[in-house]
Amino acid sequence: MEEPIPKKEAVDEWPGRKLAWALVALACVAVAWARWRLRGVPLERDEGEYAYFGQLILRGLPPFRLAYSLKLPGTQLAYAAIMAVFGQSAAGIRSGLILANAATTALLFILGRRILATLGGIAAALAFAFLSLEGAILGPFAHATHFVLLPAVAGLLVLLRGAERRSLGSFFASGLLLGLAFLMKQQGGVYLLFALAWIAFRRIRGNEGGRLVAEGITLLAGAAVPLALVIGWTLAGGSFDEFWFWIVRYGREYTTSPSIHYATDLFVQAASGIFEEGWFLWVLAGAGLLAAATSSGWAAGDRAFLLGLSAFSFLGVSIGFYYRPHYFLLALPAAGLLVGAFVRFSVERAGENRKRLVARLTLAAVAFGCVQTGLAQRRTLFELSPTQASRTLCGLNPFPEAPEIARYIASRTRPEDWIAVIGSEPEILFYAKRRSATGHVYAYGLMEPQPFARAMQEQMASEIESARPAYLVWVLMPVSWLMKATSDPWILGWAQAYVSRHYELVGEVEILDVERTAYYWDDSVAQAPGLAPNRLAVFRRRDFTPSPSR
Repeated sequence: MEEPIPKKEAVDEWPGRKLAWALVALACVAVAWARWRLRGVPLERDEGEYAYFGQLILRGLPPFRLAYSLKLPGTQLAYAAIMAVFGQSAAGIRSGLILANAATTALLFILGRRILATLGGIAAALAFAFLSLEGAILGPFAHATHFVLLPAVAGLLVLLRGAERRSLGSFFASGLLLGLAFLMKQQGGVYLLFALAWIAFRRIRGNEGGRLVAEGITLLAGAAVPLALVIGWTLAGGSFDEFWFWIVRYGREYTTSPSIHYATDLFVQAASGIFEEGWFLWVLAGAGLLAAATSSGWAAGDRAFLLGLSAFSFLGVSIGFYYRPHYFLLALPAAGLLVGAFVRFSVERAGENRKRLVARLTLAAVAFGCVQTGLAQRRTLFELSPTQASRTLCGLNPFPEAPEIARYIASRTRPEDWIAVIGSEPEILFYAKRRSATGHVYAYGLMEPQPFARAMQEQMASEIESARPAYLVWVLMPVSWLMKATSDPWILGWAQAYVSRHYELVGEVEILDVERTAYYWDDSVAQAPGLAPNRLAVFRRRDFTPSPSR
């Protein structure tokens, strides 16, 4: 028979349930307060993508109908739901993030309490909440990885309950939640893989092959439901061909990985910044990893859960070997639980008459780590303006300029007019609340050395020519294209010829440095130097009559 999952008791019944929840709630409030102050920071590029796609969903359009993406549409749906409640603005989207982050923190406390006792659960929740706010991990932004974590942690909690109760219904529910995590972003699939591996470990160890097959199939059946619903939606909405191309055919080409040397540099660069901001909590997590690996007194299922989740989380961070900062969010539930493992290990090793003292000291150490993490980024969290915070976290990307460009276009167009952005700035489309003349809202894929690049460029050109957009924004910034020596430049030559034939320059936005941006509109556009390496040009179609400015 399998080893039963033991019930954990709080050390000397301290802290009690009410105090434990009060501490978790206090952490949620503290983090929410910091996030609330940053709610007005301009949307960055990924957020703009999800927000624009969410707008289209709210208009009744299925995924992939008017906009293309490599990512499954779970986060787009989450954004649509958030905007339906909190409004279509950066502040509204961040309000949804605050709730999602707080819910994930609470669920991680419950999960940690089942494995690590109450004190360990508190430590896990506190560490996760503050680490998820790190600027180096792009924590203040509503990236898809935040929305992966909520159903993933919920799914793992239901998985534990299913294993304890031997309930196939719980395994189906767990699979459903883990399938939602995958739908939010493909990297979320690592949690489903972990769940299958953990089930296999327990049932093989207990010599229960029949239960392994039944639970594994049930889990996978639940996980298939969200994806099946999306496929059905695209079939009914007539966008399945686009879904298949972007998710499957082009997705296979996109997964090419960088060299080992380059990947190592990316990892060191991202990890060093993340460790620097929350170094004390990361040290405690490392100590917890060592404790979980070496503690012979823990149940094998607990150790396997902690070590396995850590390994699969790192796998999720490492998919593609690009090590983008927000990918590290996938490791935070495991990191929080490892901090809790450190607390549990320390208390268990203390003498009987010192357990309560050690419990308080270790919890104080976790609290110190939370304070240290917050103070390490106090300038961004508590001092900088929204524009300054955007520049600090995102550099010279045109995120603060996007709302002003969008306001100019929206004030001169009608909701039914088409616009185009030649570049990778979908946030402009969102702010303007106008439909894109092309489904290619990113230029990155067009510049990659992949077999579909020319066809994608020609499709973009054809869509723009057919839609005859009223306004066109040309992003003349390297960061919005990421051209390589092997990139096909065809689209740039087409754009130059097309714009010169049909459009006139009505706006020039020049990003001079982190503190200065110059705007030139209409009559003043002739005064624009046009020499800044980071600039955006706004064009109006010659035969378009703009609406009166509002």
